[in-house]
Amino acid sequence: MALSLPPIVALPGGTPRNHLHYIHMARCRLVRTLLPPAATICDLGGANSPLHLMGYPYPFERMVMVDLPTEERHEIYGRFEARPYEGPGTVEVLYANMVHLDALPANAFDLVWSGQSIEHVDEEDGRQMCAEAFRILKPGGAFCLDTPNGLISSVHAATAGLKLIHPEHKIEYEPARLEKMLWDAGFAVIDRWGICRMPQTATIGVFSYDDFRDGGPISKDVENCYIQYYACRKPAFERII
Repeated sequence: MALSLPPIVALPGGTPRNHLHYIHMARCRLVRTLLPPAATICDLGGANSPLHLMGYPYPFERMVMVDLPTEERHEIYGRFEARPYEGPGTVEVLYANMVHLDALPANAFDLVWSGQSIEHVDEEDGRQMCAEAFRILKPGGAFCLDTPNGLISSVHAATAGLKLIHPEHKIEYEPARLEKMLWDAGFAVIDRWGICRMPQTATIGVFSYDDFRDGGPISKDVENCYIQYYACRKPAFERII
């Protein structure tokens, strides 16, 4: 199904107002088409865009959504209130820091999803987050995540004289750096995609909002996309050294 998106409308000062909608719609397509089926799911940092409300197409038995309580969330997010779910499975909320998942047992989930969340902690905590995802996954389980691509987001941030595109971001990874972190955590990276290809931005090194309209929502050209996505697998069997 093709994406049906509104035109990009320029505001005073030349900043288009629909690019966040383009990003969201492209990410929803990612959720609908790239994520694997799973009976038990842990959604890390999913309060603002819960996986089950982004079009996840598979039935599940249990989803645990992990996010900070309202008083610990950045003011730009507002109040965190669990949204109703009327599907066949259950959706639970765990108020916790996704870096420390002590409340969740090991080998408990088929899928851990981190949607636009790893960039909200520094690299050391990001490594701990990956370690926690590895711990709570069943052998053979999937860890899937998306996050801004620092190669492109840095160009976008520079248009406003910033280093990062969001006031709460701690790091925006270049793809090679993030992929190495995932391998170092023990995962096998089995697939990688880019979301919102930015061909003009990548070519000329100047940010172009037209790319959100012209570049395509999902691409294998990861380095030249606004967002990077990885599908990883926890080994089914423990390695014996």
